[in-house]
Amino acid sequence: MALTVGARLGPYEIISAIGAGGMGQVYKARDTRLDRVVAIKILGEQFAGDADRRARFEREAHAVAALNHPHICHLHDVGEAPGGEASGGKAESIRFLVMEYLEGQTLEDRLVRGRLPAADVLRYAVELADALDHAHRRGLVHRDLKPGNVMLTKSGAKLLDFGISRLQARPDLTALATVTAGAGPLTAEGTVLGTYPYMAPEQLSGRDTDARSDIFAFGAMLYEMATGRRAFEGTTAATLVGAILHTDPPPVSAMQPLAPYGLDRVVSRCLAKDPDDRWQTARDLMLELKWIAEHAVPPPFDRKRDKKLALLASTAAAVAVVAVAALAFTIANGRLSPAEEPIVRLPFSPPDGLTTADVSTGGAVTISPDGQRLVFVATGDDGRQLLWVRPLDSLDARPLPETDGGNFPFWSADNRTVGFFAQGKLKKIQIAGGPPQTVCDALQPRGGTWSRDDAIVFSAGAGYELYRVPAGGGVATAIPADGFNQERLRPSFLPDGRHFVYYGRPQQHGIYVASLDSSGATLLLKDYVAAAYAPGYLLALKGTSEGSAYMTLLAEPFDPERRELTGAAEAVADRIYYDSLLSFGAFSVSETGTLVYGNVKRRTTHLMWFDRGGKALGKLGSSGVSSQPALSPDERTVAVSRLDPETQDSDVWLIDATGGIETRVTSYGSINFDPVWSPDGSWIVFASPRGAPPNLYLKATSGGPETLLFQSSFVNHPTDWSRDGRFIVYATQHPKTGWDLMRVPMTASETDRKPEPLLQSTFNEHFGRVSPDGRWLAYMSDESGTYEVYVQTFPAPEAKRRISTSGGREPAWSGDGRELFYVAADDTLMAVSVNPGANLQPGAPTPLFKTRLSRNMLHELSYTVSRDGQRFLINTITEESASVPTKIIFNWPAALGK
Repeated sequence: MALTVGARLGPYEIISAIGAGGMGQVYKARDTRLDRVVAIKILGEQFAGDADRRARFEREAHAVAALNHPHICHLHDVGEAPGGEASGGKAESIRFLVMEYLEGQTLEDRLVRGRLPAADVLRYAVELADALDHAHRRGLVHRDLKPGNVMLTKSGAKLLDFGISRLQARPDLTALATVTAGAGPLTAEGTVLGTYPYMAPEQLSGRDTDARSDIFAFGAMLYEMATGRRAFEGTTAATLVGAILHTDPPPVSAMQPLAPYGLDRVVSRCLAKDPDDRWQTARDLMLELKWIAEHAVPPPFDRKRDKKLALLASTAAAVAVVAVAALAFTIANGRLSPAEEPIVRLPFSPPDGLTTADVSTGGAVTISPDGQRLVFVATGDDGRQLLWVRPLDSLDARPLPETDGGNFPFWSADNRTVGFFAQGKLKKIQIAGGPPQTVCDALQPRGGTWSRDDAIVFSAGAGYELYRVPAGGGVATAIPADGFNQERLRPSFLPDGRHFVYYGRPQQHGIYVASLDSSGATLLLKDYVAAAYAPGYLLALKGTSEGSAYMTLLAEPFDPERRELTGAAEAVADRIYYDSLLSFGAFSVSETGTLVYGNVKRRTTHLMWFDRGGKALGKLGSSGVSSQPALSPDERTVAVSRLDPETQDSDVWLIDATGGIETRVTSYGSINFDPVWSPDGSWIVFASPRGAPPNLYLKATSGGPETLLFQSSFVNHPTDWSRDGRFIVYATQHPKTGWDLMRVPMTASETDRKPEPLLQSTFNEHFGRVSPDGRWLAYMSDESGTYEVYVQTFPAPEAKRRISTSGGREPAWSGDGRELFYVAADDTLMAVSVNPGANLQPGAPTPLFKTRLSRNMLHELSYTVSRDGQRFLINTITEESASVPTKIIFNWPAALGK
């Protein structure tokens, strides 16, 4: 029954409505006798029953009113007023309670923002347990303890609605079959006493309840306060009840590693299924919580104390964990002001048996927004590349299941979920457990960011475009470009969840700010290459040139509301690794002043010969610098792309296949890569970005000038030169259609060498290789959702067959065309027998051996095969070690200005 402002209930005058719940409406009112503000709760029809029930209500109300505790909302009065007095003349009476008026917010409303700080968890828990003890000693049980019945005020926590649910009718458990779980707590009026996520098993089973039922609900509420998530969840009320009756939630420490020591034991005992196994009194529970509050929170940071800890610790890693935990506890519990917080620098190393991926293949080690966990990509002893999560206060990391091949992870704003890319999809996975979920398609990703409003922006596709998609899933929508830069990479949201920064290139490379709501963009930082927002700053990388391998990380004072720089930049860290091809820097920053940077592997690689069984036959050339091998038609020479590790420039070199003598072919100061031989071995075609996206150039192996084959505004990679010399096949990266396969007629005059499409679809096609008889084109395509190897008639696309069965890339023909080789998804080299000629019939793929391919990009050639199909020259990882170990800096802003 709704009451209007000014209505009277006896001496109480309605001021305004406060809210409504399962028990009735709540109003702010004025007691005209005592001139004080009170809260009026109008009770539902279930309290207007027969005389016996009304008498019972009166007795209960008197008992509740007798409660006198600072953390229980005081009941002042119980009343009944004629309906006509308050509701325009209606005859029914109104039953109501008059309670203490409290200013603050409910615990339920506070939990919308996530977990509570550890100090608040313990403070409120002690207060509420003490309040429960006070009531239980007087024979009163709450029976509907939940966050909505706890008010957080300046003076502490207050319990509401004590004893009212006891007046409910006997529960009707058949209601469970029809109630669906939603975002908020579930309360079924007149059926089950209480609210489902916080109800004890005996309540759900219709058995007698006592004070220990309140202790179960208290444990569920305490769990949510400490972790930010409910102890029991389900998609329907029935599955929720099943969880309460039969499962245990993950330990508090698994969800919140920095939670006070001992809280796991308190919560698990509260949530015991059998009431006899729980805390038997709220007083015992309160005393345990008080002990934790007094002993588990560490004292303020003390350099002498931590020096002693360092001397006692057995390893540097153990010292790091102790320091992280102590610092995190101290800061989280408000013992230090920001100016007093120490700067702590610690190394990060993966657990034994794990090898972290580098920036190029996995992305950076990434810290959660709350600064408490790291997610990184690593390979274990079993050879699987997975996402791993490690709390900062622990040496242990755990893998996230079914994240095989995942890369470029990024955190949700609430710290509960990790987004990542795998198998041509954007996926997400909750760190608490469960399988990944697909959000949308995302080919050739270049990083993502997740807003507080659950919007995801990511960079992907042939043109490195930006896309937006709801975190819940759907079709990604392209964000209109600013009309200046074609490529936009590494987005990072600003706090408002609508604006974000990104790196744009090639016309004017730098850091831009843009919005989800418009196509415009503003250049913030010219010549910077990667940026991320931290409170009050943009952290961004800058070096001597866009192609530099190492950059300086600078803090640029920044106003996120006006989206303007506000001061002079200061250096934060030097020699941060930067991958110029991916525009990805090895750093990550939290909202709490923690910075992580480094994550670069020194990979020792060799070009190595293997036989069909995987036996190593010998090395070719220098180690660690050559990739993308291409064997000459006479098998006497190997063309490679050779990288300068300092400048990140590369050139095409020739290596004598027998003597190992190395000769430079190109000398242009840029990236020259993907060499392909002409059929007679006298020419090499390669790619080079000379003032524009990579185009194709010709160079005679005997020397002479480097000639541009044709001019294009798109990225191009040569992949083959047909055996008859008629066509060069290449892959081009179109902004709308992705990777396409093209051909250039080499028999035409130079002025008539115009590119012609071979395969141009909405899918990505790459690595086109022409069969020795010139009838078929092998290539890889992601039209099935993952890359597979196909063959198609050449030069006209009249027939097509799929070759690989469970992922495949980098096809290569044997010299006689009777075998087709490719690399499977797990880097196993595969062989497929084929019948050459017009009617190609492929056999079943046969594994040859597992490789250790070294590549920086998916579309990078990693092996070549001899004409007889018996030997394979593979760019192989022979050793890995950290060259720039990952570092963690706590409270990095304190170093500025010093």
